Amino acid sequence: MKFILIVIGVYFLIKYLFKAFFPVIVKKTFDKMQQQQNQQQQQNQQQQYKQKPEGEVTVEKNTTQKNKHNTKDVGDYVDFEEVDD
Repeated sequence: MKFILIVIGVYFLIKYLFKAFFPVIVKKTFDKMQQQQNQQQQQNQQQQYKQKPEGEVTVEKNTTQKNKHNTKDVGDYVDFEEVDD
């Protein structure tokens, strides 16, 4: 009987502490993530302004070549026709 009362007491204590501290922990986590995102955005904006002077136009080409598939080795094409019974 004493064990059951202790387990119930511990359960309600943990439940109360979870309700009290979980929102605070989540809020701190989201605030920290938002602050990091803002810092990254500011850094990206500063880098963009430093790289290109105003009015300068640049064209960037993708120089990587895509691997083309060899269609000869894929297989034979078979034209199917319907057969009426």
